[in-house]
Amino acid sequence: MTEQAWGRWGRVLLILGLVAVVATFRGYGISWDEPLHLEYGRRALEWYLTLGQDRGVFEYQNLYLYGAAYDTAATALGELLPLDPYAGRRLLGGLVGLAGLLAVFKLGRELAGPRAGTLAVLLLVLTPLWMGHAFANPKDVPFAVAGAWCTLYQIRILRSLPRPAWRDLVGLGVALGCALGIRVGGVILLAPLALGGPVWLAQAARRQGIGTELARAVGMAAARLLPALLLAWAVMVAAWPWAQLDPLGNPVRALTEFSSFPLDFTFRFAGQELRTTDLPWWYVPAGFGVKLPLLVIAALGGALGWALAGLARGNLRPERIGLGAAVLLPPAVVMVTDAVLYDGIRHLLFLLPVLAVAAALALDRALGLLPERRAWIGPTVLAGWAAAMLVDMARLHPYEAVWYNALAGGVRGADGRYELDYWGTALSEAARILSRDIVRAEGAEAITRPYRVRVCGPHESALYYLPPRWRAPPDGQGPVDFYVSFTRSPCPDAPKGPEIVRVERMGVTLAYVLDLRAKPLPAAGGR
Repeated sequence: MTEQAWGRWGRVLLILGLVAVVATFRGYGISWDEPLHLEYGRRALEWYLTLGQDRGVFEYQNLYLYGAAYDTAATALGELLPLDPYAGRRLLGGLVGLAGLLAVFKLGRELAGPRAGTLAVLLLVLTPLWMGHAFANPKDVPFAVAGAWCTLYQIRILRSLPRPAWRDLVGLGVALGCALGIRVGGVILLAPLALGGPVWLAQAARRQGIGTELARAVGMAAARLLPALLLAWAVMVAAWPWAQLDPLGNPVRALTEFSSFPLDFTFRFAGQELRTTDLPWWYVPAGFGVKLPLLVIAALGGALGWALAGLARGNLRPERIGLGAAVLLPPAVVMVTDAVLYDGIRHLLFLLPVLAVAAALALDRALGLLPERRAWIGPTVLAGWAAAMLVDMARLHPYEAVWYNALAGGVRGADGRYELDYWGTALSEAARILSRDIVRAEGAEAITRPYRVRVCGPHESALYYLPPRWRAPPDGQGPVDFYVSFTRSPCPDAPKGPEIVRVERMGVTLAYVLDLRAKPLPAAGGR
């Protein structure tokens, strides 16, 4: 297959991704954090619409420490589209995830040509963790997408130093500003320039010596990079109400706060009870080891081997060093600083795009080593792998994020040893099924009855999809008619009763409903 044909297939994948977003965005449930970010987005929008007169955005928990770029955009889109607020966020989330696919397509193509770009799209779109989070994750995937574009522009800049194109500098400023406007820790996204820049400088010094010409080149590069960084800061401040109160001090205060985030609890990982504030050194590599597709892991192993061989030969290319920095430096910083992590590798989702590109470069090289008469082997193997991954993702939909690879025993083997639906999105499906089944059994008047519902897990994920009169007891105690629960962890004082709804995938229960009325419905099941 020619490079041009590979490029066309990459564009086909992007178009199919758009079709998938439009076809599936309504099916995803409400994640634990989303109600908080929905309210934060509303308050941030009011801050802008009232030109800073409505200061409610600073009075809502600690969300003012986060930039409001994505939440404000999601709220504004919800106001413009004829969709309920969560459906609007689903659509935007899917489109943002698609923008991440476009970034890796361009980045792979920039580094090795159209085939590498197409392979990067294929690997990322078939990483279930990416698609599973794209629709309902209000922080990590938008941040990851901004990071992917940030990396793309840094690679382009490294390849064109000391005279990077202004369009790339503007792109870097906007992408980095958007990342900082979601999470101020986005400064780590400058890893490619931080390590690739010194490599370029050392090579320039070796070529032309240390003197006036080198000083002029460094000055030119710095003079062009500084406006990009200032633009990034301006975009961040524009997207972050709290930063607007003190553009220099408040971002630094937020960064300091997050460096010692006071969230201390235990969770299950690899069959062990781990504490967020005392994670073992192997947590991050093990987290990626069980959540990435095995093909991606194998390709990353090949990429590491080729990179080490190149380093041994002294083959240092600033853009390749930059990509390696984007892959390796952030997790190294996380491990060295003992950062607080939980929910698997959710906080490190921004590594998925650059990991996909690194793996794609290795696969691209491997395909190039095949003799011409056996060139069909590579695409055939990739097609078989893609089909298997699509089957898994279809079986899990819309809970692609709970997928685990064979190293963890798959989803069934991970059950009880790792957290699956830690954000409680399956509660939304359980609530929909409960409402549907009760109305079918009792008639339309069932929606007017004041049924009492107790929810184990994030309440809004379930209550949003129940009739308005079906409400949780004000104090969370007392008798109830239905008990809706997820399976992340046992809830205290869980009642006994017949199970009338079960949400499961691949033989694993993600949520269930108990009927606690005097005359319960016969046991029934959901998907």
